[in-house]
Amino acid sequence: MKSVIWLLVLFTLAVLLALFARENNGYALLFFNQWRMHLSLNAFVLLFLFLLGGGYGLVKLLDWVVSMPGNVRRYQAAKRALNAGKYHREALLAMFEGRYLRAERNMRVALASQDNAELRLADTLIAARASHHCRDFERRDAYMEQAREIGGPRSLARLMLEAELLGEQYRTREALDLLQQVYAISPKLTSALKLELKLRQQENHPARVLELTSMLEKSDAIEAGQAFRIRAQARLAQIKMAPMDNRELERWWAGLGKDERHQPRLAASAAREFGRLGLIERAEAIVVDALEHNWDVALLEVYGELGRMGGHGGAVKRLARAEDWLRNHPNDHSLLLALGRLCRDAALWGKARTYLEASVAVTATPVAHAELGQLLEQLDEREEANEQYRASLGLALDLLERRG
Repeated sequence: MKSVIWLLVLFTLAVLLALFARENNGYALLFFNQWRMHLSLNAFVLLFLFLLGGGYGLVKLLDWVVSMPGNVRRYQAAKRALNAGKYHREALLAMFEGRYLRAERNMRVALASQDNAELRLADTLIAARASHHCRDFERRDAYMEQAREIGGPRSLARLMLEAELLGEQYRTREALDLLQQVYAISPKLTSALKLELKLRQQENHPARVLELTSMLEKSDAIEAGQAFRIRAQARLAQIKMAPMDNRELERWWAGLGKDERHQPRLAASAAREFGRLGLIERAEAIVVDALEHNWDVALLEVYGELGRMGGHGGAVKRLARAEDWLRNHPNDHSLLLALGRLCRDAALWGKARTYLEASVAVTATPVAHAELGQLLEQLDEREEANEQYRASLGLALDLLERRG
């Protein structure tokens, strides 16, 4: 519709111009010194329009000639950018596909055509990551040096990637030094805190692990369940690092949360430490409290060992409690093993043998067979004891083969 309207307008203008030219009888007289030119007004208008259009065209031509070098440079830059973008996309796809060698090669081509400094930095970091996956650490370090030249020493992206890559190589101390530079730029960067948490776990630095876990949990960077597991591992590392005296152990135990005190492995380790210090009643209370919330093999194992830690005074009470548990857990081989140990410590040989044989019957384990063998040897039944020892050794070897 617009085309039709424009055509009508053009035809109308043409008709009006034709009528104007036919009815126009005027003329133009031009003087230049002694020269004089006489021509019709229509010819003068046409000549003027021709000169005006020609001059405009000449100016445009001169402008095009003058700007040609710049246009050529822009064209070449656009062509390089298009080429760099193509290889950049192919490199990213190869990275996601796990084809790291192809990704590095494509990114190398993209870098050769890339003029933008920020894009060069990003491409260089991607190439470094790809080289790292290919275990070409020399080329990776060359890319990282190139990224340092492009982005400067305070490039957050470069520092984070380099720290991460060094951490994956277990070069923990170098990675932590880089994270200190990251914190100087962004003190509470979540990704940096997560990376440091991983590195501190590698370094076995439980105090810092606990601090980082609390920070990340407060900022919702990790889930509560994950934070609980990390914290429990750190607490276990703390208790295993160096022996504590009574006060240190009590202070450490008081610093645990309620849920942590009921965590089976943590409670079992703490009870063993209290037992080592001769605080058998304290160890027993910890195990019993934890078992009421989480029925677990590790806790039952410690409970069965309390008499051997020196707690002979409460053996009868412990045995009565364990037999009360047996009503609710009649086929728990770990509880039966604990009962056998408690009876043996209380010199109840017959009951000890019954419980140990029941434990082996429910689930044969190397420990149960070994305990039964020791009891039979103590009862001077050496042949049967040797059979139990052989069974224990056979099960232990089977477990090693499965784990291997």
